[in-house]
Amino acid sequence: MNQANRSVIPHWLTGAVRTLMRKVSVHGKVVFQDDLRVGRGAIVGSTHGLEIGKGVSIGPRSVVQVNGTIGDYALIGMHVQIIGREDHEISELGVPMSLATWIGDRNERPRDNVQIGRDVWVGASSIILGGVAIGEGSVVGAGSVVTKDVPAYAIVVGNPARVVGQRFDTPEERIAHSHALAESLAGAQRGELAADRSQQAVGRSH
Repeated sequence: MNQANRSVIPHWLTGAVRTLMRKVSVHGKVVFQDDLRVGRGAIVGSTHGLEIGKGVSIGPRSVVQVNGTIGDYALIGMHVQIIGREDHEISELGVPMSLATWIGDRNERPRDNVQIGRDVWVGASSIILGGVAIGEGSVVGAGSVVTKDVPAYAIVVGNPARVVGQRFDTPEERIAHSHALAESLAGAQRGELAADRSQQAVGRSH
C-alpha cells in the first residue's frame, strides 16, 4: 500500500489535522520533528525531557509519559503505555501516595528514562516501564510488558517480555539494514536542507 493512502484523513487536510493533533496531544518538555504522527486520544509528555526522532508514529490512545528518547522511524501501536516506575514516592511516612513527591518535583533518576532505538515497532497494548533501553530494529509483540533491556533486532513477547526470535536471518543483514537507515536519514536531511535553501532563495528574489 502506498503510504499516502494509509491515512483516513483527506490528503488536502493532512497537514492541518496532524498539526492540530500534535498541539492537543503533546505537552511538557518534548522535542519532536515536524513529521510526528499522533493518533486520536494519545498523550505524549515529559517532565525532564523527551526527544522524538524523525518519522515517528504514535498510535491512538497511547500514553507516553516518560523521559528519554524515541528513535527515528519508531512505530508505536495503539493503546501502548510507556511510563516511569517511580512517578510517585511510596516511602514517605504519613504521606498519602497521591500527595507524595511527584517526578516533576524532584531531580531526574535513571528509572525515569526509556531509550527506544531507530526503526522499533511496539505492538498494540504493550507496556514499557522506565529504566529500559529498546535496541534498534527490535519488535515488541502486542500486549507485552517490557521490564528490562531489549537487544537490537530482537523480537520479544509476553509478560515479562522475552526474546523469541530475531529480525533478519544474519548479522550481516542487520548491519546492512542499519546502514540503510542511516543513509535514508542522511538523504532526508539533505533534501530538507535543499528545500530550505530554495525557499530562502525565493524569498530573496521578491
